[in-house]
Amino acid sequence: MRRHRSAATRLVGLIALLVLVPLVGVAEVNSPRAEAAPVTPVTPPARTTIAGHPVWAHFANPQANDGRDKTILDEVVRLIDNAPAGSTIRGTIYSLSVQPVAKALVAAERRGVTVLALSDGKNQALTGKALSIAAELSNYRFCGYLPAEYESPTKAGGGCISTSDSGDLHVKMFTFSSTTDPKGVRRSNVVWFGSANMTYASGSDQSNNAITVYGDTALFTGLNKYFADLWNRRHYPANDYYNAKSKRGYYTAPTASVYASPERKGQTDTIVARLNDVKANGSCKVRIGMNFVTSGRPAMLKLIKKLRAKKCQVWMVIGSSGGKIEMDRGVYDALMKAGVNIRRTPAVHDKYFLVYGKFGKRYEYRVYTGSQNWSASALNTNDEIFVKMAPELAASHPLYDGFRAHFNETWRYGRTCVKGGHPCR
Repeated sequence: MRRHRSAATRLVGLIALLVLVPLVGVAEVNSPRAEAAPVTPVTPPARTTIAGHPVWAHFANPQANDGRDKTILDEVVRLIDNAPAGSTIRGTIYSLSVQPVAKALVAAERRGVTVLALSDGKNQALTGKALSIAAELSNYRFCGYLPAEYESPTKAGGGCISTSDSGDLHVKMFTFSSTTDPKGVRRSNVVWFGSANMTYASGSDQSNNAITVYGDTALFTGLNKYFADLWNRRHYPANDYYNAKSKRGYYTAPTASVYASPERKGQTDTIVARLNDVKANGSCKVRIGMNFVTSGRPAMLKLIKKLRAKKCQVWMVIGSSGGKIEMDRGVYDALMKAGVNIRRTPAVHDKYFLVYGKFGKRYEYRVYTGSQNWSASALNTNDEIFVKMAPELAASHPLYDGFRAHFNETWRYGRTCVKGGHPCR
């Protein structure tokens, strides 16, 4: 049976968090050990305004909620439920097993909303009530092709743009031409993205994050263009979808810039190219929340080692499986040697980077999120997005503060890793 905290306890916790969050957001001089101190369980939504547009971030912290936190899933249902007749919803769903999400999409179509939804091709062979409900939609497609149509005809991949036989449609994204914000205000040109799948296993029972941006027409238009490429299965030789020279696979807007995988092997690293403009010094601070880490992104490892060599402080919360950290031994040893603070935390599904540091002539607070894991497949074989939010400055940084509180919440439930201690049991 699930335990429930009393209203008084929740109120005390909320008051404590309102006191703590501004302090931790400003006091970036704190030591790593001080920052590891427990914070109030449950990270409330973060609300801010970027380039004149309302932005909300929602977080799932199952460790603090007896193993299940439906905050993000409930918010997706709320967004769908408030889409009016005549509006349009577009969604990319890696996996779907949450019936309320499927029911909300079907109900939206029945009241006159145009609903277009995509799922990874491997879902087509699965059975489940949510998928059966979603099958009632007029425009619900599974991506993927027969093995013979792939680059390496051994098995069928599930990507839309990717033609890799191991590729996934791993994007978690919705756009709404009209819906309401959490305060009930009608908004147009709304986009939602993050790390959560539309399943309980990796949507509510693991830590996740999601951001909703309201009214940024450029971002809305760009992601709808990207959705059209996914929907129409536009392919490119050697999986070279993201290509800066061809101005393909990226979308810039006042609130955020989005970079879409896959890109051809041996070119750039989408994440490194977004993070490498921070000036590494003793004031720099980087926090990483990641489901798993492989050896397939050497440029990322090189970047983190470079930051540490110049005294930038780095903390990482990494997922766990079977009591073992989800990180390859070689990367683990290299990061530990570099002096990175790492904790293995069960039930982590996040994929984000928080950076406080000097960019150009000023210090900024930056949030980077999306669907990419620290893996080669996220870069070269999957349909993914990596999102660079517009920076917040020293005066106010609610989005950064919200993500930092979420990081602290996952950190507090983790086990500290030590040199030579792989797999950090």
